[in-house]
Amino acid sequence: MHHGIVQVQGTVNGYGERCGNANLCSIIPGLQTKMGIPVVSDDQLNRLTAVSQEIAELVNMGLNPSQPYVGTRAFTHKGGLHAAAVAKVKRSYEHMDPETVGNARRVVVSELAGRSNVLAATKAMGLDVPADAARAILEHVKSAEAAGFQYEGAEASFEMLVRRSLPDYRPAFQLQDFMTVVETSRRRPSSLDTGDEDDPLSEAMVKVRVGAEQYHTAAEGNGPVNALDEALRKALRSRFPEIAVVRLTDYKVRILNQESATAATVRVLIESTDGDHVWRTVGSHTNIIHASWMALADSLEYWLLHWGSAARAAAEA
Repeated sequence: MHHGIVQVQGTVNGYGERCGNANLCSIIPGLQTKMGIPVVSDDQLNRLTAVSQEIAELVNMGLNPSQPYVGTRAFTHKGGLHAAAVAKVKRSYEHMDPETVGNARRVVVSELAGRSNVLAATKAMGLDVPADAARAILEHVKSAEAAGFQYEGAEASFEMLVRRSLPDYRPAFQLQDFMTVVETSRRRPSSLDTGDEDDPLSEAMVKVRVGAEQYHTAAEGNGPVNALDEALRKALRSRFPEIAVVRLTDYKVRILNQESATAATVRVLIESTDGDHVWRTVGSHTNIIHASWMALADSLEYWLLHWGSAARAAAEA
C-alpha cells in the first residue's frame, strides 16, 4: 500500500469508451521503475512493449508512436548531438534502459542528423558502413528530404536507401514499368441506387523483374493505389507466395506546398504489418500515384529482405 492506494484499474494502451481508461502501459513501468513499487515480475515487464503491440493489433487500432515507455518514439534520437552522446553514454539522453520494458533504442536520420546518426542507424541494421559512405548517405538523405521525403517516421525506407547504396546489394525485385488507368462507367440500376451515379474503375499494369525473369501483370482495385498494390503483389506471388501475409494498416497523404494546389508535392506514408512486425515507408512526388508506388515498393522489398526466405534465395542465385 502506498499513501492508501491499494489498486490501480486500467487497460492496456488505455483503451476504453469516451475518454478512455488509465493506461497500464505507462502506470506499470512508472510505479515499478521510478517509484520502486513491485507490480509485475521482471519478465512480465520485459514483455510490456510486445503486449502493447499485440493488443493494438487485436483491436485493429494504430499504436500511438509517442506513447511513453512502449511507443516507437519513446527511445528515439534525432539530433546528431544526441546520437553521438547516447553512443558514448546511454544514460546521457535516456531515463532508463529501453530493454527493461521490451522496447528498443532508435536513431533516426533527418536534416538535423550528423554522421553519428547514420553510423548508429546502420550499425543497428547490422551493417558496417565506412565513414565516407556514411557521409554520402547523409547527403543523400538531406537531398531527399528537401524533395519531400521524411525518414524519421519511415525507418524501413531509410534502410532500403542505405542498402541500395551498397555495391553488393541485390534487390528481390526491380520495377520495369507501371501504368494506372481510371475510367468511369455507368452502373447497372439496382434497388440500392439513389440515382444515376458514375462507378469509377481503376486498373493497374506492372512490369517487374525478379532475377532473370520479367513479370507483366494487371489488376483492378477500388482505387488506383489499391490496383497498383494488387498488380504488384500478383507479379511477386508466383516467386514469393509468402508475401500474402503482408497487409497495409495505415495510409497517409500530406500536401507539402499548399500554394501549388493540385500540383503540389505530396508525401505518402504507409504502415504495414505481417501480424508479427510493423514497419513504415515513405514516398514523395508531385504525382500521388508515383509517391504511393515508392512507399509500396519499399514496404514489400523491406519485408522480403528480412522475412522472405524465397526472396533471399532468389537474390543469392
